[in-house]
Amino acid sequence: MEELKRRILNEAVVGEGDIIHVDMFLNHCMDMGLMERMGDALAKRFRGEKITKVLTAESSGIALACFVARALGVPAVYAKRFRTGYIDPEVYTAETHSFALDKTYTLRVSKKYLTEDDVVLVVDDILSNGQAVLSLLELVSKAGGEVAGVAVAIEKAMRDGGRVLRRMGVRVEALATVERVEGDRIILQ
Repeated sequence: MEELKRRILNEAVVGEGDIIHVDMFLNHCMDMGLMERMGDALAKRFRGEKITKVLTAESSGIALACFVARALGVPAVYAKRFRTGYIDPEVYTAETHSFALDKTYTLRVSKKYLTEDDVVLVVDDILSNGQAVLSLLELVSKAGGEVAGVAVAIEKAMRDGGRVLRRMGVRVEALATVERVEGDRIILQ
């Protein structure tokens, strides 16, 4: 998606290590027009897959997941990171480790919202090491559902997430792929 690639090259900021800050348009201050176009583009890649749910993890992937789900005409579900009084006590759980935050979380999805009848598209903003996505795939597996694939705005190809998922036979679609970071320069494929 050329528009997203331009925004990455013109606005993204490289942080410590190879963290790429896209919070100015993707996951903190969101450009709703761009989000809608990204949702449409990702949904288009998975049309015909009989998807019944879109699943993401709290919180950065929620907006993109909503736009993908809207374009597909299905519900968006997000796995909560924190136990609250607002979630059904009957949940599927999976542990995940955040690369960006260097923290481990338990993801939770109510058993009411993820079932064996579901064909699930996993959506996230950025695919790096793939830990969050692997945990979401685990939740789908625990529910007995089927995974249609993984859709992300940005894949960091210099990290193992995408390669691991593809070796597992999971279809991965990214709108922009970062090949590498050189100093403060982002190199796209």
